[in-house]
Amino acid sequence: MTKVIKEHGSHVQLETARGQLTPFLRDTLVGLNYAYYEPPGAQMLHHNPLFVRSHDFLGVSIQSPDRLWSAPMLLGAGSPAGGGAYLVGSLVDLSYALATTEQDFISPENIQALIWKDLVPELLVSATLPRWWRVTPVELHAVTLYQKSGEELLTASAGNPQIRERVVGILSDRLTSQRLERVQLSLFRSEDVAAMLRRMTPAETSYLAAEYGTRFPEENGSWGPASQQLQELQRHYPVEVSWEHLSRDFGVPHPTLARTNACELLNVKPFPFFGSYSSRLFGESWESSNLYWARLADEMGYSPVALNSLVPELSRRAISKIFATEPDDWPAILRAIQETGEEFRQGKTASFPGSNITSTMSGQAKNDANTR
Repeated sequence: MTKVIKEHGSHVQLETARGQLTPFLRDTLVGLNYAYYEPPGAQMLHHNPLFVRSHDFLGVSIQSPDRLWSAPMLLGAGSPAGGGAYLVGSLVDLSYALATTEQDFISPENIQALIWKDLVPELLVSATLPRWWRVTPVELHAVTLYQKSGEELLTASAGNPQIRERVVGILSDRLTSQRLERVQLSLFRSEDVAAMLRRMTPAETSYLAAEYGTRFPEENGSWGPASQQLQELQRHYPVEVSWEHLSRDFGVPHPTLARTNACELLNVKPFPFFGSYSSRLFGESWESSNLYWARLADEMGYSPVALNSLVPELSRRAISKIFATEPDDWPAILRAIQETGEEFRQGKTASFPGSNITSTMSGQAKNDANTR
């Protein structure tokens, strides 16, 4: 190759050299896709030099017409003599295929991780697909205020029967009947509400605040300071702070549930675990992680762009902390991310890339009620 280029070879020689370079172009283009959807802490991509180059688009490895250009599946795991593991199929749903490959490299801190295989790939994809380069500090703070506003509504329910009735009506569209009953019983005493708030997911409290404002726009948000600040932001930045806009920025993909990888918050009830195909529905109905990380970043003064490094790393650490007691143990995920968040607040975790990037709001925003 070097000889042909340096000695100004003939047209035929140059065409031959170009043909020899074609496989490298193919590997580069495929590799860029792999790199874009790389799960946090990926091992296979960095330690198996043949992983990308062995991608089998035509399915010749299994000689099955059903697999031609379909969603990729992992083959060759545990067979180093054949070059190791590789993917067979198209690049459709590549992010999930890579997450499925990498999940086995994450070591759980606890033995009892019953929902690991059916949930971890979705959590990894939810931390990999979203990008926050264009998210503004106003949007980041609005995510925090939506969660706090929902918590204030729950707290206000203990002393206001009208608010309590409205809150229960809204949450009936978001919670399972068993959880709704427990929440409803907790709303009669302030002490019970305080204990219950810790068990409410960020997606539930955010949905409560957003839906309450939609159904009862005449309310002035007098039930708490966060609600008042949220209304101030909504007046000054109606587009950025709208729930639809935040849903696109901080949502998760639902390729099975909504047939799209576009990120959004569907606000559906948690799907029960049935295994097999439905396991993806089980994982896709968890929508709280990015909302929690966004609030954590905002309260600690990080810029939105820092989420691009914080979210994947924190998600991977939270995954290792999942300690489920049954397949449908949704609170186990919430406990894991809360524990990870507390460690990060206390500086017990190693420093992450972008940790020195602090939040800088615009001059107008600094004069608003949302600034601390």
